[in-house]
Amino acid sequence: MKPSKKTLLYTAYVIGITFFFLYYLFPSDAIKGYLAYRLSRGNPDISVTISRVSPVLPPGIKLHDVGITHRNRALIDLVSLKITPGLLSFFSTKKTASFNGRLKAGTVSGRAGIDNRDNKRAEKIEGTISGVQVQGIPALQRLSPHKVSGSLDGDFMITSTGPNPSMTGKLALSNCRIEFDQPVFSLDSLGFNNIAADLALNRSTLVIKKFSARGNQLDADISGSIALNSGRRQKALNLTGSVTPHHLLLAKIENSLPVDFLRQQKAGKKAISFRIGGTIEAPDFRLN
Repeated sequence: MKPSKKTLLYTAYVIGITFFFLYYLFPSDAIKGYLAYRLSRGNPDISVTISRVSPVLPPGIKLHDVGITHRNRALIDLVSLKITPGLLSFFSTKKTASFNGRLKAGTVSGRAGIDNRDNKRAEKIEGTISGVQVQGIPALQRLSPHKVSGSLDGDFMITSTGPNPSMTGKLALSNCRIEFDQPVFSLDSLGFNNIAADLALNRSTLVIKKFSARGNQLDADISGSIALNSGRRQKALNLTGSVTPHHLLLAKIENSLPVDFLRQQKAGKKAISFRIGGTIEAPDFRLN
């Protein structure tokens, strides 16, 4: 039996008016406060600001102008963040949601899950970064006194079963340029075509499993660890690696190079191994 035209119009009217009131009566302020608290995990050192929240289809919410700070220092800013919950997970102890965020340049997307089985809260976030400009991320710029630019892509995973989450990531940085705060061997900057890194963050220690940089001026490989919140500890850096300068770079900086370095080059040893200790602010660089 076909529904009448009047029935169809009435149904469309009810659906339309329902969505109209859901959108304009959406409790944006209440949800903003709740999400800001949840995203900061209740940590007083972390602050999350959200300009406004709006409903989207498929069923979900969109956060506009999201800013995340740590002790009043900016970490990252997002133009928008769309969160779509897994509807079937509402009936399970494991809640899931997909997210899609947009920065001023680049995107971040992935899935998040919270498992409350056996009264043990476990959280897991898996995501992909695409086309993110590192010069626009304050947290990355503060890791080094030098200015770093380039396009960042890769995958990451964050897991947490307690107060200290851990993170792993395989990242690639293309068209990278490092501008030194002070000249190094008479160089103001270095450029790399691509940099590949395999990283792990556990508590406050960044473990560099693999770091491979390739450029027109030199190639470099580094591994080791960096204590990010070392306080007054004297050994914040524990890195080893090797560097292979190209001929054009050697000709340019020959007068600024250590004698030991030149001896190894003249002996035909192209890759020079090194060790970096000390702190991020005052690194101790030594040739092996």
